[in-house]
Amino acid sequence: MTSSTTDPLVTTSAADPDASTGAGQPDCGRRPGRPRERRADRAIITATLEIFAEEGYDAMSMEAVATRAGVGKATIYRRWPGKKELVIDALATLNDDLLMAKGQLPERSDDRIRAILGHLATRDTDSLTGRITPRMIVYSVSRPDLYAEYFGRVIMPRRRWLHRILREGVDRGELRPDLDVEVAALALVGPMMLPTQGLGLDPRGEDLAGRLFDVLWPGLAAPDRAAATGQPTARTPTDRPVNDR
Repeated sequence: MTSSTTDPLVTTSAADPDASTGAGQPDCGRRPGRPRERRADRAIITATLEIFAEEGYDAMSMEAVATRAGVGKATIYRRWPGKKELVIDALATLNDDLLMAKGQLPERSDDRIRAILGHLATRDTDSLTGRITPRMIVYSVSRPDLYAEYFGRVIMPRRRWLHRILREGVDRGELRPDLDVEVAALALVGPMMLPTQGLGLDPRGEDLAGRLFDVLWPGLAAPDRAAATGQPTARTPTDRPVNDR
């Protein structure tokens, strides 16, 4: 799903010209200890992601990356010993914007969750991330070694980021004290991974976030917060009417 609206979770590259590829961000996908020339590094990472999105892992070659990046193969091999290491480091940079965006989130947990759902619902399926994600789902079966690296370097940091936001909401009394953070995170992210064509939703995804929030918030919120945002509190089994089927 695509959208031209401003994404509250995506930082712009104006503040940091390297933000789009993560150059100079060793915690988001760089192994320390190698000399770096930022321009070449950025070009190599960008070329790797583009070719990986277009052709996949098996069809991608170091020669093709070097050509598109405008560098020699030796420049790549001075930084990465092989294709797998290059691809994993490049994929890890897909998290750069997300992991830098926490400071841009709203203060209240309900607004944070709305922003996260809005980001997921209106993500651009034609972006690098949008094109690479379906490939990685396939690779979870066909290339489990590559997917395991991707899971550790890309998926797990995202999960920790979301878990941290949910725990902060619990600590502030905005989310229910007994919240199952793992299940809550799955409930927020899982529906966004499913195709929504033919379900009567806005094809740009702009109404999905609000509708999903309306369903999930009563089960996430502390009782007083659910009422304060105009949402009913989640019912317990003892609250269920006799004729509720």
